[in-house]
This record gives sequence, C-alpha cells and structure tokens, in this order.
Amino acid sequence: MDTIKIRLQLQHSQKQHISGSQTVMNLLKKEGIKALWKGNVPAEILYILYGASQFTSYSYLNTHLRELQNSWSFNISPSFHTFIVGCGAGLTSTVVTYPFDLLRTRLAASEAKNFLSMTKVAKHLHEEKGILGFFAGIRPSLLSIIASSGLFFWSYSLARAATNRIYDKFGFQVWGVEAVCGFTAGTTAKGITFPLDTLRKRMQMDSLRSGLQLFLTNLRQHGILGFYRGFLVSLMKSAPSSAISVFVYEYSINFTRKARLLVQ
Repeated sequence: MDTIKIRLQLQHSQKQHISGSQTVMNLLKKEGIKALWKGNVPAEILYILYGASQFTSYSYLNTHLRELQNSWSFNISPSFHTFIVGCGAGLTSTVVTYPFDLLRTRLAASEAKNFLSMTKVAKHLHEEKGILGFFAGIRPSLLSIIASSGLFFWSYSLARAATNRIYDKFGFQVWGVEAVCGFTAGTTAKGITFPLDTLRKRMQMDSLRSGLQLFLTNLRQHGILGFYRGFLVSLMKSAPSSAISVFVYEYSINFTRKARLLVQ
C-alpha cells in the first residue's frame, strides 16, 4: 500500500493521471511482485519507533499538561487539551523517525528491478548532503504530522465521547468502540492533512527546490486534486492501522492497570 501510494504521489505526468490499478500493473510487469515491498526495512523501523514514541510522548505530555493546569489553576476544554497533547506527540515522533521515513520514500520510489540497499542509500546521502540530508522536507512534514496527530487524537476523543453518550442514553456499548473511534479519527486526520503528506514526499525526492516551489509546480501541473493522488490507497492502509493501534493501546493500558491492582 505504501509503495503504491508513494508512486502515485510522485507522478509527474501532466497529460494523464495514472490510476492506482495501472500503477500496480506497471510495477508488477516491470519490477515483479517483490517490488511492492520496496522500502519495507526502513518502513518497519519507522512504524515501530513512531508508534512507541507517539504513544509514550502522548502519555507523558498528557500527564504533565494536567499537572500544569492544576498548579497554575487554569482549565482548557478536554478536546483542545487532547489536540495540544496530540500535536506534541506528533512533533516528537516525527523528529525521532524522520530519517527512516525519507529512506523508505527513496527506496519505494526506485523503479529499478533490483532492490536498493538501505545502508548504501544512507551512506550516499550522508556523503552528498551530510546529516541534514536525512531531514530534507522536514518542515512540511512537521506541519503535516503535527496537524495529523493533533487532529487524530482530537477526533478520537470526540468519537469516544459520542459513544459514551450513546452508552449513557441507551445502555449499550458499541462493540470494539476503540477500533471504531480510531478508524474514524484516522480517516478524518488523513483527509485533512494529505496534501501536506504529498508535498513532503516530493521534497524528500527533490531537495534542490523549496517546499513553496514544489507546491506551486504541483498546483500548476495537476491542480488541487493532484495533492490527493494516492489518497484512497493511503486510507485503505492508515484507517485500519489507526484502528488497530488505538485498540491495542487502550487494551494494553487497561490490562497493565488491572495487573497492577492484582499485584497490589
């Protein structure tokens, strides 16, 4: 899914838009089925580190923001509180994992039949651009993921509050409520911030032009809809993964709390 999404986001054809199915068929014909897993090694490292740093920083920031409100005697709405903490979690996880995101993009975008080596690409990038080369395009990425993470946790809190009201009013709980709310939150956040994700991918492949130049070029060549190339493919991956992530996180927290009570 990621490979297809990245290929669609990086299309430069002005005359016609190549669909997701055409992209897959071309890829399979020219590069073979294994090409669908190009960039999988940095992607695995990225997702493990991203998930760990995102939820860890969210819990940490959530606790300390509440303590700050208590010590300074001020209150903010629960939804805005969640949005702020979510933005902080997105900032932390982006900075921690960005080099692997860039490497994943470079490997997945390669149309060579043979797989590129992650270590060779990293070494070449370091020799050519230095350590800052691993953070090409990070500015729109920070804006994209901070907004995405903030909107994700904000919309998740709203969806969770809505299901709680349903329970209070009708006396039944939606099955897998965490997964349902996570799916809703992931879809909402991705839909709002996807143009920034497309801009990030283009900057990761073209470090010579600024984000504004790439934005204007893409807008002139493809229009607004050009920023949503690969959106449906991305949604097919990100919405279920958001649902699973939240579901596992919530149940893991509940399990550890119950286990702690039993030990005590």
